[in-house]
Amino acid sequence: MVLDKLAFKSRLRAHCLALIQQRVDNAAAAMEQAQESANSDDKSSAGDKYETGRAMSHIERDNAAYQLSVAMDDRNQFIGIDCEKLYDKVDNGAVVQSGDMLYFLATGLGVLSFEGMKVVALSPKAPLSALLRGKVKGETVTLNGKAITLSDIF
Repeated sequence: MVLDKLAFKSRLRAHCLALIQQRVDNAAAAMEQAQESANSDDKSSAGDKYETGRAMSHIERDNAAYQLSVAMDDRNQFIGIDCEKLYDKVDNGAVVQSGDMLYFLATGLGVLSFEGMKVVALSPKAPLSALLRGKVKGETVTLNGKAITLSDIF
């Protein structure tokens, strides 16, 4: 049973890391595309139109650069979380089971479908993470009037 939980967490971690890496790659590609667009705009006889298009390309590039920075920060923080051990109380890197829902305190990816289960990948900074942190199996927390009883932690 212990190996199954660790193996599950390892697969879940790899899945989340792949999703985060996909966000990094998409943001980098968008930034590159916006930069290429800004560089390749041909100057037209309507100078204002050219400047407006160029300015829009720069804004798109800056937005993509910001998204890339956030995605890389998320990836670096996620890599630093220890998911290779079992937890007896909720902490970053733990998987928490409540009914048929799993919560993974490691990265803010939202609700994922993973191996036929719903997993909520929570940022360690999320309000629910703060509410769960330090709790042990059998405890109940309330979020927005809904009780969440922790049936397992690993």
